[in-house]
Amino acid sequence: MNKQLIKIMLCVFLLIFPKICIAQEVPKINAEAAILMDAKTGTILYEKNAYNRYYPASITKLMTAYLAIQHLNPNDYITFSNHAVTSIDSDSSRIGMREGEKLLVDQALHALLLDSANDVANALGEAVSGTTENFAQLMTKTAHDFGATATNFANPHGLHNSKHYTTPYDMALITKAIYNDEYLREIMDTPTYQIPSTNLSNKTIYLSQSHALMNPIRDSQRYREDVILGKTGYTTPAGNTLVTVGKRGEVELIVVIMKGHLQNYYNDTNALLDYGFKSYTALNLNTPNEVITVAPLYSIQSGKLFEVATCEISTKDKISIVVRSNVYKKDLEVIMDLEENLRLGAKEGDTVGTITYMHNGKKLESSELIISKINFKPATSLYSEPNESKSTSIFNVDFIVVAVVGISILFIMTKHKKRKFRFDGK
Repeated sequence: MNKQLIKIMLCVFLLIFPKICIAQEVPKINAEAAILMDAKTGTILYEKNAYNRYYPASITKLMTAYLAIQHLNPNDYITFSNHAVTSIDSDSSRIGMREGEKLLVDQALHALLLDSANDVANALGEAVSGTTENFAQLMTKTAHDFGATATNFANPHGLHNSKHYTTPYDMALITKAIYNDEYLREIMDTPTYQIPSTNLSNKTIYLSQSHALMNPIRDSQRYREDVILGKTGYTTPAGNTLVTVGKRGEVELIVVIMKGHLQNYYNDTNALLDYGFKSYTALNLNTPNEVITVAPLYSIQSGKLFEVATCEISTKDKISIVVRSNVYKKDLEVIMDLEENLRLGAKEGDTVGTITYMHNGKKLESSELIISKINFKPATSLYSEPNESKSTSIFNVDFIVVAVVGISILFIMTKHKKRKFRFDGK
């Protein structure tokens, strides 16, 4: 085939099917492991060594913060123990707390998430569980509850321990479970923060968000408005680790980078976010109280079913999925499993079935179906025998109508014939 012709055909294809071509531009990732996940459904959009175990370093602190938020009051004080301040390397990330020093939980959480303070991680863990060992067990159990069963935590901060590990997939699952916590996101959205004097110190501690994509003051060139949560991490055995959550419109994405190299881990994150936002889109399929179908509601009288009302059926939850940009709602297979012969006694809010959306044989999302509204009407028999008297009555009416119409026609025809006869006789 002529090369010029091939070029022309390729250009035409690119013009007609741009979305398909864009969606296939999978980025090259420099880190040893990475994952891109839809934050709402858990659908994996990209993966590289996503199920291999790695050391997480300080992205561990996302779980520490979440458990502290769940168990502690922001306005309560925590007190730093000797173990909390002395059991970590002196050159590791810390804010220099002393034994007996106190911080508000809110102040501690800002220090933990913005400045990645290891001494604060210890103190929060002890405040929740008594010891950091007990807290690590709670962290592991919570991770497993989230489905992150290949994860084991040995401490609240992420400093190296051979028994402290996770996978990119597990870390994405943990992030998916916690990223919508409003308080957590409020803290992460703070580029700078100050801790004033404490019971043992008169100096002010200045904190700054360490995630470059979230701090316009610290790094205006890298800052992204569509990044809503994230955490950095680094140890020599772990390399650079990074968790990032991005949001554009209805699309929310999680990126986890593990064993990253130098500053390339930010480039990897940007590449995956851009790829996700460009290649995928959100489809809003249903909203609560949106009527999907209408079903009859029956009553039993004398062994017969009577339709006494109709039920408006809706989804219990809002259904939104992330799909390739070239996939549309009409391309989805909808499977609705609804109870048969709904009976009187059912009420609004009752679960009566499920709806599932599929594409190319893969389940995308499902939701319970509920009765959103009941509309009563006069009862009619569904399976009863025809009423004899009604049948006779209808027959008589029909007979009378036919007779009247027939006589009228004969009368008209007779008049018409008479006129015609008189006309012909002239």
